[in-house]
Amino acid sequence: MVCFDIKKVAIFIFAILVFISCGSNKKEVNKAEMAGAYIEGLNTSNYTQVVELFLDSVRFNEMDYVRTFSKEGYQDLFQWDSVFKPEYEMLEMKEENGELHLKVLKKCERILFLQNKPFITHEVMKFKEGAIHSIDIVEYVDFNDSLWAGNREKLVNWISEYHPELNGFIHDQTKVGALNFKKAIELYRNRNNVVPGQENINQ
Repeated sequence: MVCFDIKKVAIFIFAILVFISCGSNKKEVNKAEMAGAYIEGLNTSNYTQVVELFLDSVRFNEMDYVRTFSKEGYQDLFQWDSVFKPEYEMLEMKEENGELHLKVLKKCERILFLQNKPFITHEVMKFKEGAIHSIDIVEYVDFNDSLWAGNREKLVNWISEYHPELNGFIHDQTKVGALNFKKAIELYRNRNNVVPGQENINQ
């Protein structure tokens, strides 16, 4: 009888170990799927899909700049980005030490205005308890900082002079701020296409 119980216990323990092992392997396999779901969520502006992939808080670390949001608090920034209709493309993905190293291309109206082409980032996606713990941007692979800064300055200065009602758009990372940003770009691009007789006397 004792021998029978020991065998039952041994089988039970073995079954638990197999279950744990399978669960662990499933998490490993799902890392690539989670990365794909993250990019898909960004491309479709699916806020719920994106935040549900994160463990608890939404953590984005950009070089030395650390940003942590609650899942509810991230919504403003997500809506801001979505207004510009961004397109993300995963160019590369490889796993190192349990982390995913991604090369991601991003383009949107704002980026194309500021540097005339998409930019590429090297990102590290870190995991904890089967979910995304953080995403770190560790390198800008194709980013023209001087062109970006120059175009931004021209836009801000022109808006300040001719459309001061939009001042502050550059720092307002809410949906309203993004809509004002888009309006500023539109006005700036059309600054030389004024219909005769409708000129702004301030220009």
